[in-house]
Amino acid sequence: MIGLAAVLFIVGPLVVLVVTAATRPDVTTNPRPPASSASDGPTGSTSPTSYSTYSGTPDPFPDDPPVPTTYAQVHQILESSPLYSQRLAATQCQIPDVDLASASTREIETHLNKYVSCLMAAWDTPVRSAGFSLPHPSVTVYTTEVTSPCGDLPMQNAIYCSADQQIYYAKDLASVFPRNHSLRLVGEAVIAHEFAHAVQYRTMILMSAAALEAIATTEPEEFDLSRRLEMQADCFAGVFLNSISDSAGLSTADRQRVLDLFTTLGGTVPYDDDHGTGANRAYWTSQGLGSLRLQTCTTFTAPADRVS
Repeated sequence: MIGLAAVLFIVGPLVVLVVTAATRPDVTTNPRPPASSASDGPTGSTSPTSYSTYSGTPDPFPDDPPVPTTYAQVHQILESSPLYSQRLAATQCQIPDVDLASASTREIETHLNKYVSCLMAAWDTPVRSAGFSLPHPSVTVYTTEVTSPCGDLPMQNAIYCSADQQIYYAKDLASVFPRNHSLRLVGEAVIAHEFAHAVQYRTMILMSAAALEAIATTEPEEFDLSRRLEMQADCFAGVFLNSISDSAGLSTADRQRVLDLFTTLGGTVPYDDDHGTGANRAYWTSQGLGSLRLQTCTTFTAPADRVS
Protein backbone atom coordinates (compact mmCIF):
# COMPACT_ATOMS: atom_id res chain seq x y z
CA MET A 1 0.00 0.00 0.00
CA ILE A 2 1.01 3.62 -0.41
CA GLY A 3 3.24 4.77 2.42
CA LEU A 4 4.71 8.22 2.87
CA ALA A 5 7.86 6.73 4.36
CA ALA A 6 9.08 4.43 1.61
CA VAL A 7 8.21 3.78 -2.01
CA LEU A 8 9.68 0.60 -3.47
CA PHE A 9 10.42 -0.12 -7.09
CA ILE A 10 9.25 -3.52 -8.10
CA VAL A 11 6.60 -5.75 -6.58
CA GLY A 12 4.72 -6.04 -3.33
CA PRO A 13 3.13 -3.48 -1.02
CA LEU A 14 4.67 -0.07 -0.61
CA VAL A 15 6.43 -1.17 2.51
CA VAL A 16 9.80 -2.80 2.60
CA LEU A 17 9.51 -6.14 0.87
CA VAL A 18 12.00 -8.44 -0.82
CA VAL A 19 11.61 -8.55 -4.60
CA THR A 20 10.36 -11.69 -6.26
CA ALA A 21 10.69 -11.46 -10.01
CA ALA A 22 7.99 -12.92 -12.21
CA THR A 23 8.74 -15.39 -15.00
CA ARG A 24 10.03 -13.49 -17.96
CA PRO A 25 7.65 -13.64 -20.95
CA ASP A 26 8.82 -13.86 -24.51
CA VAL A 27 10.11 -10.59 -25.88
CA THR A 28 7.52 -10.80 -28.64
CA THR A 29 4.76 -10.17 -26.08
CA ASN A 30 6.26 -6.81 -25.08
CA PRO A 31 5.20 -3.48 -26.59
CA ARG A 32 7.17 -2.42 -29.64
CA PRO A 33 9.74 0.13 -28.52
CA PRO A 34 8.59 3.58 -29.64
CA ALA A 35 10.71 5.74 -31.88
CA SER A 36 11.07 9.46 -31.27
CA SER A 37 8.85 11.64 -33.46
CA ALA A 38 9.34 15.22 -34.54
CA SER A 39 6.36 16.34 -32.44
CA ASP A 40 6.83 14.26 -29.34
CA GLY A 41 10.36 12.92 -29.29
CA PRO A 42 13.32 14.73 -27.83
CA THR A 43 14.79 16.07 -31.04
CA GLY A 44 12.99 14.72 -34.09
CA SER A 45 15.31 13.99 -36.98
CA THR A 46 18.01 16.49 -36.06
CA SER A 47 20.16 17.00 -33.00
CA PRO A 48 19.09 19.80 -30.67
CA THR A 49 21.07 23.03 -30.66
CA SER A 50 21.21 22.92 -26.85
CA TYR A 51 20.45 20.54 -24.01
CA SER A 52 19.13 20.99 -20.50
CA THR A 53 22.00 20.69 -18.04
CA TYR A 54 22.36 20.83 -14.26
CA SER A 55 25.26 21.56 -11.92
CA GLY A 56 23.78 21.18 -8.41
CA THR A 57 24.75 18.75 -5.68
CA PRO A 58 22.72 16.42 -3.43
CA ASP A 59 20.70 18.04 -0.65
CA PRO A 60 21.08 15.99 2.56
CA PHE A 61 18.48 18.04 4.45
CA PRO A 62 15.66 18.95 2.05
CA ASP A 63 12.70 20.99 3.18
CA ASP A 64 9.24 19.48 3.50
CA PRO A 65 7.00 19.45 0.43
CA PRO A 66 3.55 21.05 0.33
CA VAL A 67 0.61 18.86 1.32
CA PRO A 68 -2.98 18.77 0.05
CA THR A 69 -5.49 20.20 2.52
CA THR A 70 -8.84 19.11 1.10
CA TYR A 71 -10.16 16.07 -0.75
CA ALA A 72 -11.14 18.37 -3.62
CA GLN A 73 -7.48 19.35 -3.91
CA VAL A 74 -6.45 15.69 -3.68
CA HIS A 75 -8.60 14.82 -6.70
CA GLN A 76 -7.43 17.89 -8.58
CA ILE A 77 -3.78 17.00 -8.04
CA LEU A 78 -4.21 13.38 -9.15
CA GLU A 79 -6.37 14.11 -12.17
CA SER A 80 -5.08 17.47 -13.44
CA SER A 81 -1.90 18.39 -11.62
CA PRO A 82 -0.10 21.45 -13.01
CA LEU A 83 2.83 19.08 -13.52
CA TYR A 84 0.91 17.33 -16.29
CA SER A 85 0.99 20.45 -18.47
CA GLN A 86 4.80 20.40 -18.47
CA ARG A 87 7.21 18.60 -20.76
CA LEU A 88 10.81 17.53 -20.44
CA ALA A 89 13.38 19.09 -22.72
CA ALA A 90 16.16 17.23 -24.49
CA THR A 91 18.72 16.61 -21.75
CA GLN A 92 22.48 16.22 -21.80
CA CYS A 93 23.46 12.88 -20.30
CA GLN A 94 26.18 10.40 -21.14
CA ILE A 95 25.77 6.99 -19.53
CA PRO A 96 28.99 4.98 -19.42
CA ASP A 97 28.71 1.21 -19.52
CA VAL A 98 28.96 0.03 -15.93
CA ASP A 99 28.26 -3.62 -15.18
CA LEU A 100 26.10 -3.25 -12.10
CA ALA A 101 26.37 -6.99 -11.46
CA SER A 102 30.15 -6.91 -11.01
CA ALA A 103 31.16 -3.31 -10.24
CA SER A 104 32.24 -2.38 -6.72
CA THR A 105 29.87 -0.66 -4.33
CA ARG A 106 31.79 2.59 -4.70
CA GLU A 107 31.76 2.39 -8.50
CA ILE A 108 28.00 1.79 -8.57
CA GLU A 109 27.29 4.58 -6.09
CA THR A 110 29.46 7.05 -8.02
CA HIS A 111 27.85 6.07 -11.31
CA LEU A 112 24.27 6.31 -10.04
CA ASN A 113 24.83 9.63 -8.31
CA LYS A 114 26.20 11.11 -11.55
CA TYR A 115 23.14 9.72 -13.28
CA VAL A 116 20.85 11.48 -10.76
CA SER A 117 22.36 14.75 -11.96
CA CYS A 118 20.96 13.86 -15.41
CA LEU A 119 17.56 13.31 -13.81
CA MET A 120 17.78 16.68 -12.06
CA ALA A 121 18.69 18.35 -15.36
CA ALA A 122 15.56 16.94 -16.97
CA TRP A 123 13.09 17.36 -14.09
CA ASP A 124 14.11 20.50 -12.20
CA THR A 125 12.66 23.06 -14.63
CA PRO A 126 9.32 21.27 -15.28
CA VAL A 127 8.75 20.76 -11.55
CA ARG A 128 9.54 24.40 -10.79
CA SER A 129 7.40 25.57 -13.70
CA ALA A 130 4.51 23.64 -12.16
CA GLY A 131 4.94 25.62 -8.94
CA PHE A 132 6.96 23.16 -6.84
CA SER A 133 10.57 22.58 -5.84
CA LEU A 134 12.75 19.52 -6.34
CA PRO A 135 15.61 18.84 -3.91
CA HIS A 136 18.49 16.80 -5.30
CA PRO A 137 18.43 13.28 -3.81
CA SER A 138 21.51 11.15 -3.29
CA VAL A 139 21.82 7.43 -4.01
CA THR A 140 23.16 5.17 -1.29
CA VAL A 141 24.20 1.66 -2.36
CA TYR A 142 23.93 -0.88 0.44
CA THR A 143 25.37 -4.38 0.57
CA THR A 144 23.48 -5.92 3.51
CA GLU A 145 20.06 -5.35 5.00
CA VAL A 146 20.25 -1.95 6.68
CA THR A 147 18.11 0.32 8.81
CA SER A 148 17.16 3.62 7.21
CA PRO A 149 14.82 6.49 8.16
CA CYS A 150 12.19 4.40 6.36
CA GLY A 151 12.87 1.28 8.40
CA ASP A 152 14.70 -1.91 7.54
CA LEU A 153 15.66 -2.21 3.87
CA PRO A 154 15.91 -5.66 2.28
CA MET A 155 18.33 -6.77 -0.39
CA GLN A 156 17.31 -7.08 -4.06
CA ASN A 157 15.42 -3.82 -4.03
CA ALA A 158 15.53 -0.09 -4.61
CA ILE A 159 13.60 2.51 -2.69
CA TYR A 160 12.78 6.19 -2.60
CA CYS A 161 12.53 7.10 1.08
CA SER A 162 10.33 10.13 1.67
CA ALA A 163 11.42 10.28 5.31
CA ASP A 164 14.77 11.71 4.20
CA GLN A 165 13.96 12.19 0.48
CA GLN A 166 16.90 10.06 -0.66
CA ILE A 167 17.25 6.94 -2.84
CA TYR A 168 18.62 3.58 -1.68
CA TYR A 169 19.82 0.84 -4.04
CA ALA A 170 20.72 -2.74 -3.04
CA LYS A 171 23.98 -3.83 -4.65
CA ASP A 172 22.54 -7.26 -5.51
CA LEU A 173 19.50 -5.87 -7.33
CA ALA A 174 21.08 -6.85 -10.66
CA SER A 175 20.49 -10.48 -9.69
CA VAL A 176 16.77 -10.09 -10.45
CA PHE A 177 17.26 -8.31 -13.78
CA PRO A 178 16.52 -10.18 -17.03
CA ARG A 179 19.43 -12.54 -17.65
CA ASN A 180 19.69 -13.09 -21.37
CA HIS A 181 20.83 -9.70 -22.53
CA SER A 182 23.12 -6.82 -21.64
CA LEU A 183 22.34 -4.90 -18.46
CA ARG A 184 22.81 -1.53 -20.21
CA LEU A 185 20.27 1.00 -18.89
CA VAL A 186 18.44 -1.54 -16.73
CA GLY A 187 19.73 -0.31 -13.38
CA GLU A 188 19.42 3.25 -14.62
CA ALA A 189 15.74 2.64 -15.46
CA VAL A 190 15.22 1.53 -11.86
CA ILE A 191 16.72 4.78 -10.56
CA ALA A 192 14.60 6.78 -13.02
CA HIS A 193 11.52 5.08 -11.56
CA GLU A 194 12.61 5.84 -7.98
CA PHE A 195 13.38 9.43 -8.91
CA ALA A 196 9.87 9.65 -10.35
CA HIS A 197 8.57 8.88 -6.86
CA ALA A 198 10.57 11.89 -5.65
CA VAL A 199 8.81 13.99 -8.29
CA GLN A 200 5.44 12.61 -7.15
CA TYR A 201 6.26 13.36 -3.52
CA ARG A 202 7.36 16.92 -4.16
CA THR A 203 4.31 17.70 -6.33
CA MET A 204 1.72 16.29 -3.87
CA ILE A 205 0.80 13.37 -6.15
CA LEU A 206 2.13 10.71 -3.77
CA MET A 207 0.48 12.26 -0.72
CA SER A 208 -2.81 12.72 -2.55
CA ALA A 209 -2.88 9.03 -3.46
CA ALA A 210 -2.05 8.18 0.15
CA ALA A 211 -4.91 10.38 1.35
CA LEU A 212 -7.40 8.46 -0.79
CA GLU A 213 -5.96 5.16 0.36
CA ALA A 214 -6.54 6.24 3.96
CA ILE A 215 -10.29 6.37 3.32
CA ALA A 216 -10.45 3.31 1.04
CA THR A 217 -12.69 0.61 2.45
CA THR A 218 -11.37 -2.42 0.55
CA GLU A 219 -7.99 -3.84 -0.39
CA PRO A 220 -8.81 -3.74 -4.14
CA GLU A 221 -9.35 0.04 -3.83
CA GLU A 222 -6.00 0.41 -2.09
CA PHE A 223 -4.26 -1.72 -4.71
CA ASP A 224 -5.81 0.31 -7.52
CA LEU A 225 -4.41 3.56 -6.11
CA SER A 226 -0.98 2.02 -5.60
CA ARG A 227 -0.87 0.61 -9.13
CA ARG A 228 -1.78 3.98 -10.60
CA LEU A 229 1.03 5.60 -8.63
CA GLU A 230 3.57 2.94 -9.64
CA MET A 231 2.65 2.92 -13.32
CA GLN A 232 2.84 6.70 -13.42
CA ALA A 233 6.38 6.36 -12.07
CA ASP A 234 7.08 3.83 -14.85
CA CYS A 235 5.77 6.33 -17.40
CA PHE A 236 7.73 9.24 -15.92
CA ALA A 237 10.86 7.06 -16.13
CA GLY A 238 10.12 6.45 -19.80
CA VAL A 239 9.67 10.16 -20.52
CA PHE A 240 13.02 10.88 -18.87
CA LEU A 241 14.79 8.19 -20.88
CA ASN A 242 13.27 9.68 -24.01
CA SER A 243 14.63 13.10 -23.01
CA ILE A 244 18.20 11.74 -22.96
CA SER A 245 17.71 9.62 -26.08
CA ASP A 246 20.03 11.64 -28.30
CA SER A 247 22.78 12.56 -25.86
CA ALA A 248 22.94 9.10 -24.28
CA GLY A 249 22.59 7.33 -27.62
CA LEU A 250 19.55 5.19 -26.79
CA SER A 251 19.08 2.56 -29.46
CA THR A 252 15.98 0.55 -30.32
CA ALA A 253 17.58 -2.34 -28.43
CA ASP A 254 18.06 -0.13 -25.36
CA ARG A 255 14.40 0.84 -25.41
CA GLN A 256 13.32 -2.76 -25.79
CA ARG A 257 15.59 -3.74 -22.91
CA VAL A 258 13.81 -1.25 -20.63
CA LEU A 259 10.43 -2.63 -21.68
CA ASP A 260 11.68 -6.15 -21.01
CA LEU A 261 12.65 -5.06 -17.50
CA PHE A 262 9.26 -3.65 -16.58
CA THR A 263 7.50 -6.60 -18.14
CA THR A 264 9.64 -9.05 -16.22
CA LEU A 265 9.25 -7.31 -12.89
CA GLY A 266 5.49 -6.89 -13.14
CA GLY A 267 2.88 -9.37 -12.03
CA THR A 268 1.08 -11.92 -14.15
CA VAL A 269 -2.45 -11.83 -12.69
CA PRO A 270 -4.51 -8.66 -13.33
CA TYR A 271 -5.69 -6.73 -10.25
CA ASP A 272 -3.75 -9.11 -8.01
CA ASP A 273 -1.13 -6.79 -6.50
CA ASP A 274 -0.23 -3.17 -5.92
CA HIS A 275 2.32 -2.68 -8.73
CA GLY A 276 0.45 -4.12 -11.70
CA THR A 277 0.94 -6.65 -14.45
CA GLY A 278 4.09 -6.74 -16.50
CA ALA A 279 2.08 -5.99 -19.63
CA ASN A 280 0.61 -2.80 -18.19
CA ARG A 281 3.86 -1.68 -16.61
CA ALA A 282 5.54 -2.07 -20.00
CA TYR A 283 2.62 -0.24 -21.65
CA TRP A 284 3.05 2.85 -19.47
CA THR A 285 6.82 2.76 -19.83
CA SER A 286 6.33 2.57 -23.59
CA GLN A 287 3.98 5.56 -23.48
CA GLY A 288 6.68 7.54 -21.72
CA LEU A 289 9.42 6.41 -24.07
CA GLY A 290 7.41 7.84 -26.97
CA SER A 291 6.84 11.29 -25.51
CA LEU A 292 8.24 14.25 -23.62
CA ARG A 293 4.82 15.40 -22.44
CA LEU A 294 3.92 14.53 -18.86
CA GLN A 295 0.24 14.56 -19.82
CA THR A 296 1.04 11.16 -21.32
CA CYS A 297 1.34 9.78 -17.77
CA THR A 298 -2.10 10.57 -16.33
CA THR A 299 -2.66 7.09 -14.94
CA PHE A 300 -5.13 8.33 -12.32
CA THR A 301 -7.72 8.92 -15.04
CA ALA A 302 -6.92 5.77 -17.04
CA PRO A 303 -9.45 2.91 -17.32
CA ALA A 304 -9.12 0.21 -14.68
CA ASP A 305 -8.01 -2.47 -17.14
CA ARG A 306 -5.06 -0.32 -18.22
CA VAL A 307 -3.76 -0.17 -14.63
CA SER A 308 -4.55 -3.75 -13.61
